[in-house]
Amino acid sequence: MVTTKLSVSDSTPWLFRPAASIITAGICLLPILLFTVFVYTNAVNVPWMDDLEAFLKFILSYQDAPTLAGKIDWLLRPNNEHRILFAKLATITLYNLTGQVNFATLILVAYLFLLTMLWVLYRVFRSMNLPIAAFIPVPFILLQPQYYLTSLWAVTGLQHEVVICLVIVTLYLLAGGKPNRFGYAIGIQLIASLSMSNGLFGWVAGAFILLLQGNSRRLLLWIALAVGTIVFYFHDFPNSQGNDSSVAYLLQNPHIVVAAFFTFVGALFDFFPKSNTNWRYLMPTLAGLIVVGSTGFLLIRMNWPFLRKGALRPDKAVQIRRYFFSGAYAFLLVNATVVAVLRPRFGYSVMVVSNYMIYPALIVVLVYLNVISEYYSRKPVFVTRWVMGGIVVGVLVWGISYGLRLPVVAARKETLLTNAYNQQHNQTGLGPTWGTPFDTLGRYVMGESVRRGLYTYPTGYYTPYATRLGQTAHTQPDSSLRLHVSQLPDGGYAVTTDALQPQPARKAAVLVQAEANGATYLFFSTLPYQLKSFWRQATPGLLRAEVVSAFLAPGRYRIGVLNPADESNPVRISTNTLVVVH
Repeated sequence: MVTTKLSVSDSTPWLFRPAASIITAGICLLPILLFTVFVYTNAVNVPWMDDLEAFLKFILSYQDAPTLAGKIDWLLRPNNEHRILFAKLATITLYNLTGQVNFATLILVAYLFLLTMLWVLYRVFRSMNLPIAAFIPVPFILLQPQYYLTSLWAVTGLQHEVVICLVIVTLYLLAGGKPNRFGYAIGIQLIASLSMSNGLFGWVAGAFILLLQGNSRRLLLWIALAVGTIVFYFHDFPNSQGNDSSVAYLLQNPHIVVAAFFTFVGALFDFFPKSNTNWRYLMPTLAGLIVVGSTGFLLIRMNWPFLRKGALRPDKAVQIRRYFFSGAYAFLLVNATVVAVLRPRFGYSVMVVSNYMIYPALIVVLVYLNVISEYYSRKPVFVTRWVMGGIVVGVLVWGISYGLRLPVVAARKETLLTNAYNQQHNQTGLGPTWGTPFDTLGRYVMGESVRRGLYTYPTGYYTPYATRLGQTAHTQPDSSLRLHVSQLPDGGYAVTTDALQPQPARKAAVLVQAEANGATYLFFSTLPYQLKSFWRQATPGLLRAEVVSAFLAPGRYRIGVLNPADESNPVRISTNTLVVVH
């Protein structure tokens, strides 16, 4: 294979010179190491919402299935809009190895697939035979906490991260065109298809690659398998998940759906996530226009020999990369189209929700690498400038993402632990609304999982005070504890005070809910995790907690505080009360 290196001259930036290779490799490793620490420290063994059914209910039902056919049925049975085969296999494997289901471990398993995807992108990059400095923007753009609801939530991580990785590996194998890899590509794509509905788009992307390669026999086999898999995937879904409403929304609001497509593609540049105005979407939408325009230009440029017979064809290595990039664009753009059609009816903010943000990050990385692949042998000076610009953009996105998201992630971790306390002691708190069938399911699943030893509740900031919290029904009100209670539009309550003993850095007081029968609920104060106070390490004696009444049974509740900073009297009950009705 003949490759061309970027020329080195006196004007070449120092990062591209051989002497800098060790330093540039270290720079590439920096975002990888930091993101690994980020995931490891913020992954908690607490199931949330869909986790209850996807993992714990599944493993209970799988254990209880008397026959092999019954167990296979539970493996393949759909969960809401998706089949989640890999997530279930990971659950079974973890249980067989440890005897338990640990959600922090499942999150780390999903993270391994994210690293595998990064490795595939590195393999693509290495085929260009360029200095490692040119790869620096990739880990900075890809490994950052903008998509924390994918990287730190077991059910989403074992869908999005795993399926994207499997599809990328499939496309990489197909792009190489080697006969012995085609069978592996089919097997991996089948697993991807049955692990999340987005995996089905891999069939479209793979067919595009095979069409470009002109291999009609493989293409026909691929299409036949795709049709069979899709038919199987949807044959026993309980309902359409409201997708008919999405089509009606599209027909009534086509302009919103079109705008949503571009906003979704450019959502990496959602730099104002706290904004409640439409101005928040301006930068992502403009970025999406640029990214989509770039992918369109690159697709035409890469596939011009296919579109025009007799055109000069590139060498083999370049052509393999072109197949890979073309297939990856097809996968991501089809995904963006489906999201733009099906999701705006839930609110336009879904286009920039954290669950989906791994897709915009990946497409920007692909455009960056694709431009290098197309131009490095012909315009090395342009590519050098492109790389330097990519480093600036990558570090900017990485820094802003950590700056804005770390407080949110830290608050989410403590909130999950607080919710785990409520579920452990009051049988509610991990997402289901009180009194609903989902609440009943959650009570059964958590109770039975603990009884069988499948799950163990984690410890939290509240653990040293568990005994006192269990006795709050007998605690006399403290008239000196001044709390202010106000009802929120959603039916919950905001409880605030400015008269607490100042907290140690990021150890917030939490609101104590005490019921007449002795049940005590905790609700976390997020004030220390507001953007300014988080980075300033501010420790005011303030508290603001939202009481989520949807988690509580109807009744009148006395309220108080758990204040870890007050060592002499950490649990106090006020004279205030609030009423929960449903």
